[in-house]
Amino acid sequence: ASPCVFTHPVGGVTVSVHGDDFIACGPKRQLDEFEKMLRSHYEPTVGGRLGPGKHDDKEATILNRVIRWTDSGVEYEADPRQVERLLEELDLEGEGVNGAVTPGVKVPAHQVQKETELPQHKHTRFMALAARANFLAADRPDGVMFAAKEICRFMSKPTDVAFAALKRLGRYLKTHPRLVFKYERQKAEAIDVYSDTDWAGCVRTRRSTSGGCVMVGAHMIKGWSATQAGVALSSGEAEYYGVVRAAGLGLGQQAL
Repeated sequence: ASPCVFTHPVGGVTVSVHGDDFIACGPKRQLDEFEKMLRSHYEPTVGGRLGPGKHDDKEATILNRVIRWTDSGVEYEADPRQVERLLEELDLEGEGVNGAVTPGVKVPAHQVQKETELPQHKHTRFMALAARANFLAADRPDGVMFAAKEICRFMSKPTDVAFAALKRLGRYLKTHPRLVFKYERQKAEAIDVYSDTDWAGCVRTRRSTSGGCVMVGAHMIKGWSATQAGVALSSGEAEYYGVVRAAGLGLGQQAL
């Protein structure tokens, strides 16, 4: 679920609420008042407070993401333990394991024709690995997002081809275990939304995939990759559905 964001017009504090996790941003004095107010009603566990001050923390974990305060801005990174656990569960640890330069490859039609379902006792393991990859994909727009999305399409009926794709993703993460977003200070004049579509990219269903990202200045703040619900009869129709999805985000106009 997406977080809810609240802003106090006078105090200048912005709060993001995700379940029972609260993330507040604002001036130090107002944050002190906000914390005092919370403690008057609840018994919260207060984490670190990032900031430029000498006594402020320079690194904190928020929703299992690592956030760092630097001299030039803020850094954001997915929990490195997710990759470590995925590699461990795929038996891809150690020095002798070969990596991969891309997170996935397009499956040729002849492989799809010979595709077989995994034995029943292997379904649970596949679903657990796919779910972990999907959780990591939210912070990995470098192709992991698309690869994990394709793998998760086989949650209800895992196959040998889907498991091979999962191993391929693991080998890519072996080569590229970390991705750090650097949000340096900037002056942004607009929000730009970019979207694109591969027409009939799925060889099984002939469905297209819509992908895109939201940029605030030079900073990417959101990315997505999703299989379209219907079958587009032309590349123009596929692109149209992709633009409609981007417009549904309510984040501005699309730069195509």
